Amino acid sequence: MHGGQPLGTSLLVIEDAATDFASVIARCYASQGVANSDVVVAVGAGARWGVDLPAPVEGNKADKTAISVQSDLGREAKDLKIAWRYRNAVSSVAHSQDSADALYCRTWNITTRLLPPPVLQHIEPTSYSSIISQLSTIAASSNPQKIIRVVLPNFLSPTVYNPATSFAPAEVLKFLMSLRALLRVYQSQLSVLITISSGLFDEPGSGNSVLLPWIENVVDGVIKIIPTPPPDTGGGDSANKYQGFIDVLKVPIVSERGGMFVRQMDYAFKVGRSGVKIEKWAIPVMIDEKTDEKKKDELEF
Repeated sequence: MHGGQPLGTSLLVIEDAATDFASVIARCYASQGVANSDVVVAVGAGARWGVDLPAPVEGNKADKTAISVQSDLGREAKDLKIAWRYRNAVSSVAHSQDSADALYCRTWNITTRLLPPPVLQHIEPTSYSSIISQLSTIAASSNPQKIIRVVLPNFLSPTVYNPATSFAPAEVLKFLMSLRALLRVYQSQLSVLITISSGLFDEPGSGNSVLLPWIENVVDGVIKIIPTPPPDTGGGDSANKYQGFIDVLKVPIVSERGGMFVRQMDYAFKVGRSGVKIEKWAIPVMIDEKTDEKKKDELEF
């Protein structure tokens, strides 16, 4: 509905513990920032994480789109039956919009790496207060024209965050509310992506089962990766097989204003060399060819 993630908002990607598709989304998100010369901040990812960012495909769709936009606008300008001054105004607006969109339509090759390795800003999650403090410093000292992308891969993972202190619901919610406030202060610059494993909250008797719904309430947008392949409907080659569903549970801005936008089992995804590809999915209508031929014969005179 937004054509992308709005600035000044956070997006939570939930995934089952058995798979790691969310890491592909997080790395493509960071690579897009590097390609656009954005400030990219990785929280709790380690220095090695930036080395593994995928590289864009040579001659990718963004470049081709920019070229096709120019040629299409040239043809449309000839066909417009309006005054030349309005024609030029329409063309310039459409060209600037499509050119801007093309910058965010790159195709990534997840089997290759960005060379030379990009220089990201890393924050170690020693405490929630230190994360907020360092993010505030980075945002305040950055060029106001620069976009700041903050990625928190594997949020609350026991290998990165201290289980003894980081899982306290009050501390987690306080941190996310502080992050939300920071997003509102720098709403024209800051963007946050968080990936989390739902397996962290499945342990019986841990008391963590209620924490994930609270986290979903605080963030602006939520999507859930369900790694269950849709049923094979036949007629497709193996290259087009999907690897699961993407459920949209919350949409930034729209859901906050009362829009009940929830889409479950409407989108399927597959992971290939070009990253995660998400498409609308529906059970195709099966047509009985014999019945169809019979009806056709009955209609012929």
